[in-house]
Amino acid sequence: MREFLAELGREGSLLKVTKEVDLRNISSLISQANGPIMFQAIKDYKQFSVVSGFFRNREILARVLNCSPRRIAQRFEAAINATVSPVTVKEAPVKEIIRQGKEMNLADLPIPLQHVGDGGPYISGAVLIADDPLREYGINLGFYRLMYRTKNQTGIAIDLDSDLGRYYERALKTKKPLPVSVAIGVHPAIMAAAAYKAPLGTSEYTIAGSLMQQPIKLTRGITNQLLIPANAEIVLEGEILPMGWVEQEGPFGEFTGYQSENNWNPTIKFNCMLMRQNPIYYALGMPWENNWLLATGTEALVLKAITNAGVKVHEVRSTIGGACLWYIIASIEKQAGGGKNAILAALSTGSVKLAIITDHDVDIFNQDELDRAIIFRVRPQEDVMIIKGARAYNSDPSVTAWSDTAWKLPRNSLTTTSKIGIDATIPEDIPIERYQKAAIFREMDVTLEDYL
Repeated sequence: MREFLAELGREGSLLKVTKEVDLRNISSLISQANGPIMFQAIKDYKQFSVVSGFFRNREILARVLNCSPRRIAQRFEAAINATVSPVTVKEAPVKEIIRQGKEMNLADLPIPLQHVGDGGPYISGAVLIADDPLREYGINLGFYRLMYRTKNQTGIAIDLDSDLGRYYERALKTKKPLPVSVAIGVHPAIMAAAAYKAPLGTSEYTIAGSLMQQPIKLTRGITNQLLIPANAEIVLEGEILPMGWVEQEGPFGEFTGYQSENNWNPTIKFNCMLMRQNPIYYALGMPWENNWLLATGTEALVLKAITNAGVKVHEVRSTIGGACLWYIIASIEKQAGGGKNAILAALSTGSVKLAIITDHDVDIFNQDELDRAIIFRVRPQEDVMIIKGARAYNSDPSVTAWSDTAWKLPRNSLTTTSKIGIDATIPEDIPIERYQKAAIFREMDVTLEDYL
């Protein structure tokens, strides 16, 4: 991460705050920044600085991936298909400071309170690392919010259909804890890879290496021997206790932009903290950064799904209003039936709830052009598809879930919803000439400035 910060500094893209900042003001100040920001002096946390904003908008995300903002799906798909294996090293900067036992105290970290309705401070910008307890699928990286409880315990929100959920269930069956490590302050390429729901058996470290075009350096942990990023700023080592989904966790201001309710979730007990000298704590800005982190995987998966359906994709776009997870837009080079096939493929992907498909002559990053395609190419009775009983995501407040007051479903059950697809491609039975764009008449090449 330090190398990336140095690059941003050289480009003049990093806002540095040198005045001392009270931790209680961090979240508010992060929300006011429009890009990467670094707080170099934190009151009562003299050793630390705090960074945020690596994923503030599509342009910054493209900077992380080293591609055009319009080609995020293609860039990430290429990284998935051309992985670079990590290398293991013994000497690692993250081991410069080691605190175990009574010296391990989560309160030493500058964990900000993020939202008015939160149940407490959350670690939300960390990469959690776990290994399959049955040694079948290997190491897995992911993002999971960690609610501060005590000096050595946090809650953790785990969905059953996540890879970590599967690993934890395997550990539960043996009545043993699941060892985990939590890396805070890593290169944004590792964060982008960790946010992607890679197939079981695919290490996100290899995808991150492809994004960086060099192997990720890993080192063995101190207490659990998991492979952790050698250049991470902070790593917490612990275990998810074999208790199941039995502890109250929440509320939390979700990446949907809405305040979630209390949930039943497991607990992590930490026993070791590794740090670099003068560590940099990464505070994820909610909900924007969480949204844009999801965009990479969502757009790449939709690109792959539509391509596998035999439809040629031109561009793919997820939207911040749809949390870059539920709402997808794609332009295609259409053949007969291609719009409907693309819809079915897109809606089968992850949590996508609304898919709009249009022709490749429409600039899907221009809202006016997209609106014009929806209005003038869509015949609602023929071109709007609704699918019932599809897989939902619990963070969607419109789905029926479980809570203390309404036991609609068993704890941590998977939920369902309906999905909608809109075929905004030119209907096959309408002459394409009707959609020839009107061009302004010009007798000669003139500009208004010529006459002012």
